[in-house]
Amino acid sequence: MSHIRDYSQLALYLYNTLRIILLVTALYLLLGVYLRRRRLVKIVNKLPALRLRFYWIFGHIHILLAWRFRKTQVSPHVYDLLAFNGYMQIFRKENVTNLWQFYIPFITVYKADSVEMILNHSTQLKKAWFYDLLHPWLGLGLLTSYNTKWKNRRKMLTPAFHFNILHDFLPVMNKESRILVEVLKKHAAEKYVEIVPLITKCSLDIICGTILGAEICAQTDENCPYLKALIKVSSAVFERMQRPWLWPFLVFQMTAIGRSFRENLKTLHDFTTTVIAEKKKEKLENKRKGETPVKEQDTYNYRKLKSRALLDLLLDEHINNNSITETEIREEVDTFTFEGHDTTSIAVCWCLYMIGLHPWIQDKIHDELDSIFCESNRDVMMDDIKDMKYLECVVKETLRLYPSVPGLAREITEDVEFHGRIIPKGATCVVFTYCLHRDPEVFPNPEKFDPDRFLPENSAGRHPFAYVPFSAGPRNCIGQRFALMEAKTMLSFILRKYHVRSLDPRDKVHVADEIILRPKNGIRIEIKPRSESLTNHPPFYYP
Repeated sequence: MSHIRDYSQLALYLYNTLRIILLVTALYLLLGVYLRRRRLVKIVNKLPALRLRFYWIFGHIHILLAWRFRKTQVSPHVYDLLAFNGYMQIFRKENVTNLWQFYIPFITVYKADSVEMILNHSTQLKKAWFYDLLHPWLGLGLLTSYNTKWKNRRKMLTPAFHFNILHDFLPVMNKESRILVEVLKKHAAEKYVEIVPLITKCSLDIICGTILGAEICAQTDENCPYLKALIKVSSAVFERMQRPWLWPFLVFQMTAIGRSFRENLKTLHDFTTTVIAEKKKEKLENKRKGETPVKEQDTYNYRKLKSRALLDLLLDEHINNNSITETEIREEVDTFTFEGHDTTSIAVCWCLYMIGLHPWIQDKIHDELDSIFCESNRDVMMDDIKDMKYLECVVKETLRLYPSVPGLAREITEDVEFHGRIIPKGATCVVFTYCLHRDPEVFPNPEKFDPDRFLPENSAGRHPFAYVPFSAGPRNCIGQRFALMEAKTMLSFILRKYHVRSLDPRDKVHVADEIILRPKNGIRIEIKPRSESLTNHPPFYYP
């Protein structure tokens, strides 16, 4: 029996040793976390910031929550943007500031040179931690991946947005823009039209037709399941970002909003997976038969269009090189569908709104379009896109005042030093585009809508990082040329046929930061054929 006692003592000895090792390891890790956190706090607190009552406990969260304690009808998302922008104005001359939300420091930069330090940095490529909440939907696609995976994926996808490929997208943009004009025709007799849903549907049809090569008919199908699911999934992700108690995935899944998210996400993923499977089957059959894709026969029947764009490029990599899985293809397609339609559609809406406030600018656009198209109702060609120089200035000035994405966030992976200040490793750095574009030193009288700012002679010498509606540096928007081409095509179709008039002045249109910069209560636009006069309805405008 002695050997049993020996084994028991040995087991007890090993157990106690293991407990000590685990305890020491835990203490070591906790000490490391404490020291890193202590260093982070020490450096961050040297940055310009308001030192308010209970600052050391709550940070600045009560600034953002103040709307809850005031008798106001302003939406919290509208108030957040106003409060955040106001806070930045206090420290505009400082070039950088910090805003604590409980224990999380958000270091914000909003001057061109400091923005360049962050966006043009060769290693600061990782998006902020809250982008992780997009993973159930978009996985590790181009938006959310970083380091080696992002670099490889970016290199793979860049050819999909080559100039020649963009040329092939025009038939889809023309077709869907024509449908939009017909939809607007039904509203021309009404007092006004809520423009955001109509533009969003058109943009979604364009992105699905070009990226997926599939029709979802969002403009003509009132019960489009894909569109409904996309709206609900986007809303659920944003609501989750706003509620810290929903950040843990298991907690989120147990809530009503989490269950709705899961059901609608299945609709999106099933649709994308089906399209990918069908196109893969078609490619494999063509490869087996030794056939090359049939050239485009019908300009408008893009169900048959053998596009050389995103999905085909990814499938070719999958079939020929096995360098990307079907799941990863779905992640990229979902990423581009989400990013490509939402940002562009809201930019077009803001453009129509600003054009409708400034009739003399609308007259210039009409003159430019008339010089290009005369009285023709023909399709837009690539040469036409190049000739829409003033319309492009209008789009750029709109994106200055209303950037589709009002802020860009990075997780700092190594200390960044500039102007004698340090943004420490582990901090979250926000490039606040909304404030950057209102720098009076770069854009005098910044709230004035003036497309002439972007004429070549007025843009010369401007800091390249003073205006970044499509981000900048290594992680700039891969689809920015696509977005500008789509916006100019849609706007040209609308403005060749209609006069637009915005019914609400800018101070009555509340702007909300909901990942995308949205008009909280929509945009009311009066639309009339150009043959009819709007002189009896003087516009609201700001000189």
